[in-house]
Amino acid sequence: MPSQTLLVDFPAVVKSKVIEKLDFLSILKLRKVCYNLRQFIDENPPKSQCWNVRVSTFSEIISIKFESPNNMKISFKPIENGCVMSWSNDDIFKSEEFHDESYIDVYLRELGIIMKHKRRPVLDYFSIELFNGEGSKEVLKELTRIGCVSTDELTFVGCTQIAKFLPFFDSNNLIKIRIKCHFVPALEDQEHAMRILNLQEIRQLEQWKNSKHVTFEAVDFCVQIQDFLHFEQVRINCKMISIQDIVLLKECFRTSSTLSSFVIRVYDGFNEIEQLHASLGFPSLQVDLGNPEEIWFSRIPNNEDVLRVFCNMEDLFYFCRIKIQDVPKGAVISD
Repeated sequence: MPSQTLLVDFPAVVKSKVIEKLDFLSILKLRKVCYNLRQFIDENPPKSQCWNVRVSTFSEIISIKFESPNNMKISFKPIENGCVMSWSNDDIFKSEEFHDESYIDVYLRELGIIMKHKRRPVLDYFSIELFNGEGSKEVLKELTRIGCVSTDELTFVGCTQIAKFLPFFDSNNLIKIRIKCHFVPALEDQEHAMRILNLQEIRQLEQWKNSKHVTFEAVDFCVQIQDFLHFEQVRINCKMISIQDIVLLKECFRTSSTLSSFVIRVYDGFNEIEQLHASLGFPSLQVDLGNPEEIWFSRIPNNEDVLRVFCNMEDLFYFCRIKIQDVPKGAVISD
């Protein structure tokens, strides 16, 4: 009976082809088979996989999620004299303790292995999630240990110290910022529920300046439109918006070289319809299917694009650039 040929004995090109067909969990298991396979995989990391790698951090807990056939999640948290690493998917849950090692060190080691086998050395997503701002000091310590994080998208949930966190992220790779900032005032503090959200510190940072897309949910706040005018795509959920900001946004679209879409949803509704008509003129199109909608079209100077402004007369404004050939027939385009 002929002896079996082991994978480790195959030519390098054959081993590479085999490894490229494996999901990430299988690659991790294969690395543990023997020293020679681990060395080969680490020196010849397969680049065919395109997992979305997502990292989330809470107070003293970090998790890594990545797409594979089983959507693996790996979590790291401290225990006395060490840390616990657990990994799970729909089928399995396992954990392992590491003594005399911090959870940050173990996380960095495992993330390094994951990123070595990723097509791009940049995370797809990093989120910082806190409850009422609690845990900020722990997360700040984590980021200090990690150093500079390269990610396409960055999300903040419940964070009150965004200006301290942002500098830890590489501004050259950061494309999208999401901020969910909900403030629920105490009963004796109702008069402050309409406070203006101050982004003065944040807007000075390169990470804010260089990002192209932003989503901002500030249900209990009023925002200032001028803080968002350098982005390409903006989506804001806020308490209310003024007619002055609507007019400002229209004028900025006519002169901006970056803005392509700007969506505003207001939770207190919009009740300045007469002022809106006085400022923007009467709409080019009106639709009433139970929820009145109005649309304006406006020329953009020295440009083939046209500004389209949509308002559903209750809580949504949508500004975007469109091609002039996409304007409905019969619609009036104002100057």
